[in-house]
Amino acid sequence: MATRSQRKATRAHRSRAAQRGLVRVEVQARKADAGLIRALAETLRGRPEKAKAVRSTLASALLHPEPKTAFDIFGSDLADEVFIGVFDQPRQRGWRKVDL
Repeated sequence: MATRSQRKATRAHRSRAAQRGLVRVEVQARKADAGLIRALAETLRGRPEKAKAVRSTLASALLHPEPKTAFDIFGSDLADEVFIGVFDQPRQRGWRKVDL
């Protein structure tokens, strides 16, 4: 548990950061990606000329994915022979009677 002075210092630090428009974000990532995420955060936080390009690239890649066609969603790379007999199910001969 942090001491009173540590809590006060943390509160003051976060308050100053908030005044600059920054917020604290905590993420969990693989150890191999930690350096990349730190570099990304540093670039977005402190280098406006590079940050604009990085934001644009990330936004286009992550926020607005390309629309998918029905084939992209339901298509398969498997050969047609794999599906033989799967969709050849007999239909019901008549309609069920339902009491409404």
